[in-house]
Amino acid sequence: MTLNDYLNLSSTNYQEISKYYLNFLEEFSSKKFPYEKKLQFKGTATKFLNSIEETTYLQKEKQEEYIKIVEQLNKSLSIYERRSKRSKVISLIFPPQSSHRLESDFEKIYDRTIELINDSNKTLKYRNGDLKMNGFYEPKNSNKAQIKKLILEAIEFIKEDNSITEKSKKQLLEYLNKVLTNLDSEYTNWTDIIGKIKETIIVLGALGGFIGGISPLFDAKEKLEQTTVVIEKTSINLNYNVINETFNHSEILNINPSNSYILQIENNEDKENVKKN
Repeated sequence: MTLNDYLNLSSTNYQEISKYYLNFLEEFSSKKFPYEKKLQFKGTATKFLNSIEETTYLQKEKQEEYIKIVEQLNKSLSIYERRSKRSKVISLIFPPQSSHRLESDFEKIYDRTIELINDSNKTLKYRNGDLKMNGFYEPKNSNKAQIKKLILEAIEFIKEDNSITEKSKKQLLEYLNKVLTNLDSEYTNWTDIIGKIKETIIVLGALGGFIGGISPLFDAKEKLEQTTVVIEKTSINLNYNVINETFNHSEILNINPSNSYILQIENNEDKENVKKN
């Protein structure tokens, strides 16, 4: 993967970004911090940090700390490079800066990077449990176009609202735009999408309840609630094999007799396929 490919990756593509960034840091150190890699360092670090923030929860303090040590390493790199280019005469009088400080700063950022990746992996493992239910639940089959339409309508209602500050409004809109970006991604993270939508529904309900009366925020909340209905209806896989593995056959007919029609059709199709073979 080229640097350009890396920078153009969606921030939700956390696995690819973290893998590239770790390889970049290892090569950066092993080659003794070449100038061309120094020019790329801050951009690659920022991309990595954005991905961590996009896909998992990153505390503001940790984000600020990481930015600080990135800047410190950049500063050490500049000083080391500048002093290493001095003339031999000046170097005899003022020896170049020892590489110990540079190596120390690099170790610090490498350690923090590993910590962030480990924390993020734990979070993603918890959030991406992939509740498949024998293939009964497949969110990848959800109607993306309909979900996007409802989210865009919710965004318009939020924009219309005058009861919250522009700062608050901006935070809500940015959060929902992250959902839209994720929906457009080739590697859509449905756990993240569903989580963000439900969080926004909770926040909109609380804001609307605090304000009271009629508010566009309630309309926005309703639109987002409709997206969860769309996901529920379009992500369920109804076929004989899946239902047979998921439910007790005798019980499902007693609970909802209308489902016997689905089972009968699928069962007949299965028998026909056996005859043909």
